[in-house]
Amino acid sequence: MSYVFESLLATPGCEPVRSEDLDEFVAAGPRVLFLTGDTIQRPEAGDVAVVMREIMRGPEGERVRLGVVDRRDEEPVMKKFGVVVLPAVVMIRDGQVKEIVARMRDWQVYTQAFARLAAAGLLFGSF
Repeated sequence: MSYVFESLLATPGCEPVRSEDLDEFVAAGPRVLFLTGDTIQRPEAGDVAVVMREIMRGPEGERVRLGVVDRRDEEPVMKKFGVVVLPAVVMIRDGQVKEIVARMRDWQVYTQAFARLAAAGLLFGSF
């Protein structure tokens, strides 16, 4: 695992997620899942990891939990939440997908997605 992903997983509010833990993880409140895909084939996943780490350090990150999906479990998670392109950030509330940001996007795309969902009360909350 690269330093970027180790650093992300060391960020408070971030944790690895396996298939067997998925339902419990997403049922516990607003959640964000990060599916990296094969980081050799999709090196932009490292860029997305940096963006997520910075968001987790910001004020929004104080109120959101991020799960980095284990590579071995990505296929069933993709099917469950309708993800077709990796890397992907999946924002979930009450077990339902509220927004997916796929591929590496401008920083603004991520911050606007988080802000939109926060304003609607769909992503952040007390837990």
